[in-house]
Amino acid sequence: MRENLLNDSSQWPPVNIFDTNHFRQARIEAHNALFWMARGTHSFLDSTPDNGHLSLFWHKASGNFRTRSFDGDLQIGLSFPDLELYFCESGQKVPHSFWLDDRTPAFAEAWYLVELLHRDRDQSKFSTDLPFSSPYMLMGDTEDHNASAYKLELDALNGCVLKANEILGSVSHAVAQQPQFTKCRQWITLEPESFSLVLNVVVDNEAAKLPSIGMCLGDHLRPAPFFFVKVSETQGGAKTHLLDYDPRTLLSLKSIVNETMPDVELVENLVGKFLEANHSK
Repeated sequence: MRENLLNDSSQWPPVNIFDTNHFRQARIEAHNALFWMARGTHSFLDSTPDNGHLSLFWHKASGNFRTRSFDGDLQIGLSFPDLELYFCESGQKVPHSFWLDDRTPAFAEAWYLVELLHRDRDQSKFSTDLPFSSPYMLMGDTEDHNASAYKLELDALNGCVLKANEILGSVSHAVAQQPQFTKCRQWITLEPESFSLVLNVVVDNEAAKLPSIGMCLGDHLRPAPFFFVKVSETQGGAKTHLLDYDPRTLLSLKSIVNETMPDVELVENLVGKFLEANHSK
């Protein structure tokens, strides 16, 4: 039953690209695009636990990720291959996009303010502050973004996101087939802080989230993409560091591709790690 949810024509990018410095730089550029998306929602929405107000959601019609709605009907969307940021009004993309290419972060801030002004929104609410820090965060006017220099790498990153989104959709379906999880709510988000695509699982009558399943596009310790299963802080008690993962739950994309692991086997592997993590919490 799970097989028919997977798109056999969708393949992982060549994994040798993940070992290059160009991919690391492309990931930093893309991560900063997520930071700019998060700045819009953080400026206008009330903060929520685990920074859920910053989560990004897949928009099937555009094939892009978008923010939650803020200030009524506004959203920010992102096209990964060329790092195009754009405003949406009432769900519709509007003109005057901003590309993270040959422009400094200061230009991105100015773009936000101009677009808010054009829509007669309160510019004074906008802030570049975020509720987290990152060594990858670029600000100021001394260094240009350079997306066009990393076209191949951004295409590979986009391919990872699209394929991981399919895999997590199939994992969600498989988890829902488990008797104890049939009434759980599940949704997939892209998280700006960790640059991770995450399947969230919640039991409606319980406050705590169940373990999350996801793909991180790479971090300071592991520069190449990897799948993970992570117990939520509400389950495990103490707050964990962003880079902390149980190594037993990690599955690198390079190992998946090098071992020619079928999609169905990958889904079963992730579901198994989820069940084990939930049982041992």
